[in-house]
Amino acid sequence: MLILNTIADILHSHPNLYLDNRKLNEMQLRKLRKLVFFAYNYVPFVNKKLKTAHLRPDDIKTLDDLRKIPFTTKKELQETPMNQLIAGNVRLANCIRNFTSGSTGYPLSTITGKRTNDFDGSMWLRASLLNGMRLRDKMIVVKDLSAHPHRYRSALEYIGLMKRNYVSVFEDSEKLLRYFALEQPDILQGYPSSFVIMSSFRESVSKVRPRLIFTLGEFLNEADENLIKNVFQTEVYDYYGSSEIGLISWECKQHLGYHINADNVIVEFVNDNGENVAHGEKGEIVCTNLFNYEMPLIRYRQGDVGASIANKCDCGVRLPMMDLRGGRKDDFLRTTSGQVIPPTIFFPYPFEDFTEIKQFRVIQKRENEIIIQLVLRNYINPDILTVARKNIKRVFGQDMEVEFEFLDFLKRARNGKLRKIISLF
Repeated sequence: MLILNTIADILHSHPNLYLDNRKLNEMQLRKLRKLVFFAYNYVPFVNKKLKTAHLRPDDIKTLDDLRKIPFTTKKELQETPMNQLIAGNVRLANCIRNFTSGSTGYPLSTITGKRTNDFDGSMWLRASLLNGMRLRDKMIVVKDLSAHPHRYRSALEYIGLMKRNYVSVFEDSEKLLRYFALEQPDILQGYPSSFVIMSSFRESVSKVRPRLIFTLGEFLNEADENLIKNVFQTEVYDYYGSSEIGLISWECKQHLGYHINADNVIVEFVNDNGENVAHGEKGEIVCTNLFNYEMPLIRYRQGDVGASIANKCDCGVRLPMMDLRGGRKDDFLRTTSGQVIPPTIFFPYPFEDFTEIKQFRVIQKRENEIIIQLVLRNYINPDILTVARKNIKRVFGQDMEVEFEFLDFLKRARNGKLRKIISLF
């Protein structure tokens, strides 16, 4: 039955890729009204949130009415008992517990039913098939295995399709490359930082020739994308999602932005005041998952920054598109005068010559203090650091203290992700 459901989900959802805006909006509204009605009646957390805002399900008559519903934050979910977050008719024994990143300071777990989990898997598969995946491809996934110690196999794996091997992101890169060379996977999937680190071992990489690389879990900047493509000699497609929401958007072969899975997720972009920003303007990403009825998340603040864009993609998909090069909201830095600086400024700025720099991380500890952690390939000329310090002060203010810290390696977060920009104040 699960196999039939997966195939049916893909076949049923495929035409949605080519719907015009009017039909897509009508679909979203139908699903939204159904979700709100259900959550109001069966999920205590949502019921309380709507009643506090003096709202009933019938008040959601248009997509714009979604803005009347208060936001949901990671901190709220963490502080609310699980039995208040899930629907009253849900049996936890029949559900899958997903663990979110602790990089925001609010690690938490979310719940999906097996049917919901398979549906989200079909959305990943829908996008990947468009990007050249074949059902009989062998895939190796580099990830944090501790977050999913008892992996739930997809329906297709039971019939020998979409075979996936999972390896730990914490494993030594050269050891992983030797394993890749032995297995010769068609597809590699993992955090961008994993493949960037592997790119340092070019001789070992040359023995591995995946047809595709899918990246996810971290923001992929242009410099890292080009490095991975050039070293692995293959195409790279980036996917944006979260364990809370599922797959939100994805790149296609045109690389003009990210197609939003708007048939199953409503995405908003809001400013610091919680107001929706104008088209093309960057804002915090807010998502409403339209298919998870076990633990409905309505207007969930992702903590990431993006913008809607007007690109009409030559691939033919008509789903709305977004730009995702902004980074995490809490990765944004500030000058000593209070100006917000996006993290993308550090790729590769401020190093005019960075050939000897293997990895680096920028940490803003205080309003007037930045630490740059460096992992070097070889000796670095002190003049390079002097120029870098001047470049940072030029942007962040002459009273910004800039220190360099030399490390053997950058420590990953508990979930295996490697954040390059961290703001601690």
